[in-house]
Amino acid sequence: MSFDPNSPTRTECLLAAAGGPGRSRRIGWLAVVFGVVGLALIPWTLYLAATLPGRHEQHAYALTWAGFDVALAVLLAATGYGLLRGRLWVQGVAAAAAALLVCDAWFDVLGSDPGAERAGAIALALVAELPTAVLCIAIARRAETAAYRAQAFVHIALRRRAALERARLEHGAEAPEAAPAVTRR
Repeated sequence: MSFDPNSPTRTECLLAAAGGPGRSRRIGWLAVVFGVVGLALIPWTLYLAATLPGRHEQHAYALTWAGFDVALAVLLAATGYGLLRGRLWVQGVAAAAAALLVCDAWFDVLGSDPGAERAGAIALALVAELPTAVLCIAIARRAETAAYRAQAFVHIALRRRAALERARLEHGAEAPEAAPAVTRR
């Protein structure tokens, strides 16, 4: 493998992946809104825990869980497809699948009757649902890293190409040859 002087360094990739200094100003207000909503949910959750009845009759219980399980199945299948095809959108799908798996474990354990049913729900959570959720989170993190690296590489390659083009226009034929264009897969 030969050294390409036009390829970005690891440090340049990491800096570009961070989004630069303007990124924090662009999304700062959104971070504040999410933070305030998250904090506001704490007293609301405490209020609900104190005031909700201990039991509630659910008329569409079977349909609720069947719909939930269909959504979970679609997300898990989409995660597998995204992994197989090497798609970056697998990050969001895998993260959503992880969230649904944790919710599934939570509601299965808390919604089960004490005794054998609860023991079965705990076993299923510990053996299947939670380990699969952890795997989905790992998949999402790996896809995130790949996306950042790809974005940084393209950003730096485009910036270098523009600089080489400016140098070529300013100095004529003396400018070095530009690197080949980055192509999309």
